[in-house]
Amino acid sequence: MKNRFIQRYSKALIVFLFSVLSTLAYGQEISGDAANGKTLFNANCASCHKLDKKAIGPALGDVTERRSTEWLVKWIVNNAELRASGDEEAIAIFEEYNGSVMPAFPGLSEQDVMDILVYTVEGQKKAAPEEAGTGAVAGGEPVEPDNTVPLLILGAILAFLVYLLVTVKNTLKRVQGQPTTSLAEDANIITRTALKNPKIVTLLTILIAIVFFQQLYIALMSVGISEKYQPSQPIKFSHELHAGQNQIDCNYCHYGARKGKHSNIPSAGVCMNCHMQVQEGPKYGTEEIAKIYAAVGWDPETYQYIEGYEQKPIKWIRIHNLPDLAYFNHSQHVTAGQIACQTCHGPIQEMEEVYQYSSLTMGWCVNCHRETQVQVKSNDYYTEMHEKLKEKYGEDAQITVEMIGGLECGKCHY
Repeated sequence: MKNRFIQRYSKALIVFLFSVLSTLAYGQEISGDAANGKTLFNANCASCHKLDKKAIGPALGDVTERRSTEWLVKWIVNNAELRASGDEEAIAIFEEYNGSVMPAFPGLSEQDVMDILVYTVEGQKKAAPEEAGTGAVAGGEPVEPDNTVPLLILGAILAFLVYLLVTVKNTLKRVQGQPTTSLAEDANIITRTALKNPKIVTLLTILIAIVFFQQLYIALMSVGISEKYQPSQPIKFSHELHAGQNQIDCNYCHYGARKGKHSNIPSAGVCMNCHMQVQEGPKYGTEEIAKIYAAVGWDPETYQYIEGYEQKPIKWIRIHNLPDLAYFNHSQHVTAGQIACQTCHGPIQEMEEVYQYSSLTMGWCVNCHRETQVQVKSNDYYTEMHEKLKEKYGEDAQITVEMIGGLECGKCHY
């Protein structure tokens, strides 16, 4: 009993001393917001680093055990400046990774860096992709169920009932000594009788006209709608690998979505930020990455661009395309509205080859504006407007985009 007591508290004492020694060695205790750290890590670090294994850069899961937080802050904010100061550790890391330049992050505050470091300590917690706003992923539009199987079952039951009725009818005729008729003969008699009746002919004509015009209306309304459109691209780029497994933030490649109207197609230079070092992929080997090298003129053997090379732009095929009469601003939704990419583009992190997930029709957008709530608490972009909305609708009111003018025609058509 006494030995177990000593062993238990000896272990606790060792853990406590280790934590104290770690704090003393690194100069300060790490504290911060791991949730914010995860967001910052995915936006700024995940394209080159993983927590559990080496990628373009070293694994960061144990980085706080290898370096002091003071040194890490300097390295992350401006590693070039740290190397220029003659710091031996910074120079050694630069040389270890063949002079691969890590970008500076002057926009990150010291607390932001601390939040990232706290996240690296706690580790990445895998969770299902969050649905933006309060509606479904498709902007509140319910997904239509597939009724094929129930309809087939119902059709089989009706066919059996018809067969049963014909069998009963023929049985009764046999009992009465009358000749029996087949199903085809019965159908022929009913058809000839119906066509002789003007009322039945008129009713059938009306029904056929209704079905015809309904199908014509559906066909006309689908003009210009490219839902499920999935063209073959010149390079097999896997979003499931990059955005899903590697968790590269969408805005790292499509950086225009945060700042302007359009979400840009990434240039080959953005691809080369990683693929200068990563020359072979887990899905397609070297074949697809070689196409990027051929486009920009990169020699993977010498790690240099070929001098005088005539670059060949990659001819990506556009998937999402709104009509010219509709105005849509990505930054208004991504930055101001804090809407996740998956709201319109669907589970992009699960798509091997991207397709158009949503219909992107006017009705789809209007329905989204009716149901999506304005992020008042966590968004200071519209501070003044939010205060007025609280005064108008109440402190706890559920304010939707519709309530701030989201259904006005001039918002999208002007």
